Amino acid sequence: MSEQVFSTRGVTRGMGAEVQGCVTNGCGSGQPYPQGAHRSLEWLDTVPVTGLSVPELRDLATTVGRIKSKAEAKLCEIAAAITRSGTCATPASVLQDDARMSGRDARQMARVAKHLTAMPNTAERLSTGDITLDHAASLASAAERCGTRLVDSDAGLLERAGSAPCDLFAIQARQFTARHSPDQGEALLQRQRRARTLALFEDRDTGMGKLIAELDPISHSLVEQAIDSRADALYRDDSGRDGRAESVRTYQQRRADSLFELVTNRDASTHQPLAAGSSRANGHPEAVPANGPARGSVRVGSPNHLVVVAELGVVDGTDPGGRCEILGVGPVPASVLARLSPDTSLAGMIFAGDGQPLWLGRSRRLANAPQQLAVAVRDRGCVICDAPMHRCEIHHVRAWHDGGTTDVTNLVALCHTHHRRHHDRAGPRHYARAGPG
Repeated sequence: MSEQVFSTRGVTRGMGAEVQGCVTNGCGSGQPYPQGAHRSLEWLDTVPVTGLSVPELRDLATTVGRIKSKAEAKLCEIAAAITRSGTCATPASVLQDDARMSGRDARQMARVAKHLTAMPNTAERLSTGDITLDHAASLASAAERCGTRLVDSDAGLLERAGSAPCDLFAIQARQFTARHSPDQGEALLQRQRRARTLALFEDRDTGMGKLIAELDPISHSLVEQAIDSRADALYRDDSGRDGRAESVRTYQQRRADSLFELVTNRDASTHQPLAAGSSRANGHPEAVPANGPARGSVRVGSPNHLVVVAELGVVDGTDPGGRCEILGVGPVPASVLARLSPDTSLAGMIFAGDGQPLWLGRSRRLANAPQQLAVAVRDRGCVICDAPMHRCEIHHVRAWHDGGTTDVTNLVALCHTHHRRHHDRAGPRHYARAGPG
């Protein structure tokens, strides 16, 4: 191992030999703490933080994060060795007592360690610091349902583990599981529906009323869309387009008010019933701002609107195990199609082999409904931050006023924030969206 394995543009120095020394020089020697480990801990104590620039702080955070992952990998090795030793002590108890981990974290690490013995590719990525323990835990959960060999040999899944934040990757791992284990996906959805619950209570300390709900992912997606759509209407009512919305109420306050109005059909500020003709009255379609959609965009998604994407074989029954998913939710069992309401709209699309829509027509500046649907199926959310489609707008990659066409190949989905940031900056932008894993 090089003396400069951990290099942070001159901020971090000389860690390599010490970390390696902890692995090779102290184990089994009778020393309570390898000398290299002492020097590693001393290095962490002496790393300068005050006075560093933001790029240097970010680089240092990356280095320390990799060190943390390597330490977690070593603890997993210790847990596996405890299991092999046949002693009465459990790996979780050793990690909790000697590594001073919480009971929950110790049990999770022991579970991950058990799977890593049969997942060499995952173990290697953890040991090199390319992924965190949370990523490894998501891979282990997928392995429990799909098999260790399938998960550990999927290069695309492992690549996403190395690039995605752990919370986003947890969703991707669950989607991978549903795609490769349809029967378990059906059983999981049924368990989730049976586990739905709602608690309403008063906080004794603050006197505030609290609501805590647990819903299956399909129901949650519908509720989320309805709340976000109502919150956007409140944003416009609060003069959000003029930049004054936050002085009226915060984003979280608008979401709370949206839930109240959707449940009671009363104005959140006055508690009076919403007028029947109001754009916020239940059952009334969301009104478009008087000045039209912002900057030539079209809102994608609406309350109580789900986009189900299914291959033809799933629809006609010739391939029940084919692709079936709800945008923003992920893969779902094909049985979801049988529960669609009678007024559900069906739309067919033609795709190229790589999943790109071939043609949907063009005749105006704003994207029409089929084009919006095609972009939604292709991009699956904001191409920059993965915000769900109901929070996105359709954007021309090459601007309309610069000769850009309203065609699917020139349209991408951007969330409100990134769409606004794009128009606030000059110059061309390039967008790419990887296909589904």
